[in-house]
Amino acid sequence: MKFTLFLLASLALLTSCSPNIQVVTLRGSNVQPVEEGLVLDNDTLTLQYNFASERGRMNLSIVNKLDRPLYIDWKRSSFIIGQDKIDYWRDVSDVQLSGSSTSYAALYNRYAVGYMNGQISRDDAVGFIPPKTKLEKQQFVIVPNGSLRLPGDFTVEQEKANWVDRKKPVDVKLYTYDDNKSPLTFRNYLTLSTDKDFKTEFHIDTKFWASDVKVLPRDQVLTRKMSSEYDYSLPIPFKKADSFYVTLPVQ
Repeated sequence: MKFTLFLLASLALLTSCSPNIQVVTLRGSNVQPVEEGLVLDNDTLTLQYNFASERGRMNLSIVNKLDRPLYIDWKRSSFIIGQDKIDYWRDVSDVQLSGSSTSYAALYNRYAVGYMNGQISRDDAVGFIPPKTKLEKQQFVIVPNGSLRLPGDFTVEQEKANWVDRKKPVDVKLYTYDDNKSPLTFRNYLTLSTDKDFKTEFHIDTKFWASDVKVLPRDQVLTRKMSSEYDYSLPIPFKKADSFYVTLPVQ
C-alpha cells in the first residue's frame, strides 16, 4: 500500500512537470475537413491530406476514380512555404554501398583486398496511378524545428483532465486565425494529367493555414487515465488527421 501511494505521488509530481504542446488545426482553400483528414473530392480523383503526427509530417494520398490512368508530374509539383518552393523531385540518385575486406600475410608484409557492391535508386519523375487505385506520398514536415509564434489574443477553455491523479480541469489556451492572419501558411502545388504526354494537364494548388492552435499539457492529449490498479498511465496515439502537435520546452 505504501509503495502504491509513493508511486502515485511520484507520477503526480512528474505529471506536474509535463511539458505543454501546441495542437495545430489546419484548414485549406479547396479541401474539406473530414475524419480522415482534409479532402478534395471530384469526378476525377480524391485527394486526401493527413497530418496526424508530431510536427506535422504531411501524408498525401491520391485515388484515381477514372477508368483510365492518371499521371502526376513530380518535377512540376512543389511544397511551398512563403515564396520558397521545395520540389518533390530532384535530379539525383541515392547510392547504398556495402563492402568487406580481407587481410593477407605474405612473409612479413600484410595487405588487404576490399570488395564493394551497391545499389543505385532514383525516384520516378512522373507518377503513374492505374484506374481505381491509390498513390501515397510522405515527404515534407510542416514545422521541422522550433514552435509556432502565436500573435493575437487567446481565450481560455477548461477540459476534464485525461491523466492519472488529476481531478482539476485543465486550462487550455485557444488561438483562432483566418487565412490572412495565421502564423502558419503553406501551399501544395500538384501537376496532373489524364494522358502521359500531359496534353490534358491540370493543376491543384492548395493553400493551408493554421486555423486554431491550442496550448495545453502534453498528457492531456497523449495519455489517458489509468485502467487498472497496475496500469497507471496509458499513452494513446495522436489521431486528429487535420492537425499535428509540437512539444514546447519545459519552462
